[in-house]
Amino acid sequence: MSPSKKILDLLVKVDRASQHLIDLQLKVQRFFDPPGPYEIIPEDDSLTRERTYYLRVHKRIPSEFSAIIGDIAQNLRSALDHLAWHLVQTSPVTPKARDRDIYFPIFEDASEYQRGKLRKIEGMTDAAIQAIDDIKPYGRLDKNNLSAGIGNLALYWLSALNVQDKHRLLIPAWAAAPAHSITKTKRTEMAETLREAFGSESARVMIGSSIDFSVPLEDGSKLCTLPISEVDDDMQFRFQMAFGEPASMRGKEILSTLNNMHRIVREIVFDFDRKGLL
Repeated sequence: MSPSKKILDLLVKVDRASQHLIDLQLKVQRFFDPPGPYEIIPEDDSLTRERTYYLRVHKRIPSEFSAIIGDIAQNLRSALDHLAWHLVQTSPVTPKARDRDIYFPIFEDASEYQRGKLRKIEGMTDAAIQAIDDIKPYGRLDKNNLSAGIGNLALYWLSALNVQDKHRLLIPAWAAAPAHSITKTKRTEMAETLREAFGSESARVMIGSSIDFSVPLEDGSKLCTLPISEVDDDMQFRFQMAFGEPASMRGKEILSTLNNMHRIVREIVFDFDRKGLL
């Protein structure tokens, strides 16, 4: 069955975010295309017999990327707010929140959500409110007790991105290096697994890096230090773009995080339709 006109209307902003995502992915791909923005500089210590790898930056991440990230967040957040507005306006429940006060409720923790949600969605049916409750649109159960559990972090991050983009500065994006070539000892240990998975124990694979993702890589940053006997002559590093802000997202990979946000918002719209709430 084809989507209803109401779903299509609610998906306009979601689809616009998708176009921005495609644009960002293409631009990021071109940014990292050979010869690439970064060069790896090895330096050997003859005393310790270790090799340290440093980063040489030839090209900075364009500020345009941050603007596109802000556009994606704005469109996805607006899609949720449009959904909330529709659920209030089509409900028989009164009184209703003023149009300018209607927002899809997203808060930092569960207590703030319970205290503040009704002023944003007054006039919704109980079924619609329960459907939003089920989404858990808050970051954590208790912001002061991180071990208490999480809610829907993707929605909380989306809201935090949107707030920062509208009220502060461009969202910082920086480079992170989450992986590097496997060491010789590790390759020997995994030889059988590599042969089964890739057909050769010499297959080029990478292992996780110990680099702190919460700190931006700059020109001259140290990537890692390894025994010279352990490294391949052609040592490779994998780079990705990470969020610099907001603080709760610092070091998170940008493209996969935004794609996940897009998927979740789209699923929310369809879920409300499946529940007969649109």
